[in-house]
Amino acid sequence: MTMADLALCADQDRWARQLKWTVSRTGFGARHYRDPRFDLVRELEEVGRLFTV
Repeated sequence: MTMADLALCADQDRWARQLKWTVSRTGFGARHYRDPRFDLVRELEEVGRLFTV
């Protein structure tokens, strides 16, 4: 099963890793792809809230 899962998602996983995204297997043929740049957006929003009166 694992081999079939990896083969099924190999192209998408490779593409995501080239973009420096994290890849989490969530089930057979299911993935969660995450772009770490969104961490920066969240941090900037939090800093903006600190300076908003």
